[in-house]
Amino acid sequence: MNEDNLWDWLRDVVLPLGHYSRIESPDTAPGFPDVHYQVGKRGCGTLELKATDRKLRVPFPDEEKGLHRSQLKWIRDNVNVGGIVWIIAETPDVIYLIHGINAAKFNGAKHKDLYHMSWESMHRDDPKQAAILLNLALGVPENYRMLAEYFNDDT
Repeated sequence: MNEDNLWDWLRDVVLPLGHYSRIESPDTAPGFPDVHYQVGKRGCGTLELKATDRKLRVPFPDEEKGLHRSQLKWIRDNVNVGGIVWIIAETPDVIYLIHGINAAKFNGAKHKDLYHMSWESMHRDDPKQAAILLNLALGVPENYRMLAEYFNDDT
């Protein structure tokens, strides 16, 4: 299980029709996510892919296994100006779909924490459900912003 394998599954099986550019280059801006996407006229953003085959309570414990410092900064800066960033994090049992507003809480999070901060969770054995969820998340970002503000109200 690795990011390339996750990307192949997403691209070939579940992502909605659109334009996707996989970016894996040290020449891009430091921390720039793995994939830029455009779905329809309103669905535009980036995807950061993370994958681990470790069956531990904390699947992404630190910057080495999770989000690097430059990725955290890029995601924070992009989200702060209204950008859409999704973290798609695969573990052996589940794939989490996490909005970038939760990036700072990603490293070191236990499965229960990843589940609570995720918009939805998916499984490879249910690609139809995964396709529906990704279509909603990527195609209509305004809906997610409204839900994120409601569910992530820290008051």
